[in-house]
Amino acid sequence: MDLPVKTSKKIQPLPIGVDDYKDLIDEGYIYVDKTLFIKEFWDYKSKVTLVTRPRRFGKSITLSMIRYFFEKTEQSTAYLFEKSKIWQEEGFRELQGTYPIISISFKDVKFNTWEESYQKLKSLLAKEVRRALKPSENAMDANYRKNYDALVNETATVTKFEESLLFITEVFKELFAKNTIILIDEYDSPITHAYVHGFYDKMIGFMRNLLSPALKGNEHLHRGLMTGVVRTAKDGILSGLNNPDIYTMVDGGYSDKFGFTEEETNGLLASFDRLDKKDELKSWYNGYVVGSKHSIATKVYNPWSVLQYIKNACIPETYWANTGSSELLERLVGKAEDRTQKDLKLLLEGNALVNKQINQDVILLDLDKDNVEPWSFLFFAGYITASDHTFQNNEHYYTLSIPNIEIASLYKKLVRSAIGKKFTSGKLEELLEALILGNINVVNKLLEEFINSLCSFHDLTQNDPERSLHMFVLGLLAMLSERYVIKSNLESGDGRYDIAMYPKKDNDLAIIIEFKKGKDLKLEKLADQALKQIKSNKYEASLKDFGYKGKVLCYGIATFKKNLIAKMGSISIK
Repeated sequence: MDLPVKTSKKIQPLPIGVDDYKDLIDEGYIYVDKTLFIKEFWDYKSKVTLVTRPRRFGKSITLSMIRYFFEKTEQSTAYLFEKSKIWQEEGFRELQGTYPIISISFKDVKFNTWEESYQKLKSLLAKEVRRALKPSENAMDANYRKNYDALVNETATVTKFEESLLFITEVFKELFAKNTIILIDEYDSPITHAYVHGFYDKMIGFMRNLLSPALKGNEHLHRGLMTGVVRTAKDGILSGLNNPDIYTMVDGGYSDKFGFTEEETNGLLASFDRLDKKDELKSWYNGYVVGSKHSIATKVYNPWSVLQYIKNACIPETYWANTGSSELLERLVGKAEDRTQKDLKLLLEGNALVNKQINQDVILLDLDKDNVEPWSFLFFAGYITASDHTFQNNEHYYTLSIPNIEIASLYKKLVRSAIGKKFTSGKLEELLEALILGNINVVNKLLEEFINSLCSFHDLTQNDPERSLHMFVLGLLAMLSERYVIKSNLESGDGRYDIAMYPKKDNDLAIIIEFKKGKDLKLEKLADQALKQIKSNKYEASLKDFGYKGKVLCYGIATFKKNLIAKMGSISIK
């Protein structure tokens, strides 16, 4: 691994993709010490805790750390913490290695059918039953041993697998007279994946029957800790639990325990003598606000991207891309209503949205309804952050924005993908080139093809084609951001244009676009009116102020239901 080092001193390797705390310490990886999470978790004294954070924010390594700290094992694991912050906290050395532990992650349950998913769930549960109870298998009575053998051999019934976590806690209490700490990583991953692929009812039924008995009213439970990306409610497993303590990105608890603080990030840079890069790294990967519901909030960096940035010679890229599925987000963005599309456009242009609500109790089945705003899922997934909280009329309101350069790029790709599912990338590129070169026939042909495909777009049979056209244009313009400075709804000349595109390259032409929504099929005249409006209102004035000289391509686009006509003209700026 090539590291961007300017010094001859020995540098610890970066823990890229390392989720096991013991491996991290034993192999000598450089580590941002988050062990005070243990103290916060312990001092809160919550029976069941759920912490939600975006993917790749350190959830898995945190649960692994908790396991190695509390789990009672034949060989002591205390040495893993002797140089950590938690070792300096009064009373915590005595707690190390004193509890039986259940630890299971559902992050890899991502199959397209219930049958495949259930096989994976059985395998995961069998593996954890074996790991937890094998040292004690000879001490079990006959009934326990029979159930244990059926589970580890994966011959147990569905009901027995649903009771498997509860079963482990019963055995632990019987053999060791000690209640269990249960750790569940990415509890929501199977649920959201099942929702996208059409077997939600079967999955939610199994997960509820698995987790509720283990975490609700279980006399053998000491503490439970779950992590995930979203918090599901009513239709999800949390309805079966006794009011778990839940901490999302707007809550103050654990605000600095996931993601890197600025101090921690600068410490990493200093280890590699690259503090000269701190401003660039900050603009690309900082900006997530945690605890905005409270007076004191913490800003954190995306830890995955920070480590990748340092590893790759401090070259900024969208390292967070392709580390998770965006199917659900694409579905939400693709069916957004007019008002929401305008807000999505504002975010694309780098603006913040004020007085927006975040629904923390996500109900997946509600997503099938019309006009569901995507803000909650974009927030939970890490595509936007929430700040400037206010409380009015018994409701919480937030200012929403894109946190940094990396997410701005990924957000544009998300929007483009949402509107491009029925358009191949080749056709998008073809339409893009036609728009830039002024090939009006191709522009008309491909835009019309897009409109005619909307009846089945994301299976939204009642979708409004005019609305989706605007989403398509948003995605198209996101593709152009490297070649053009794109402005919209700004005053220029004697009016306010819809879209103006300033070329960054000398050989590209400037573009002005004006949209018109028709009331009938008389679209040619409406498209002509749009072109006339561009010229009569002198929309090219802002291009001239920008310093542009030369030909300006002007597009008038008129739409009515599934019908569209685009016309083109030109203006010369001398």
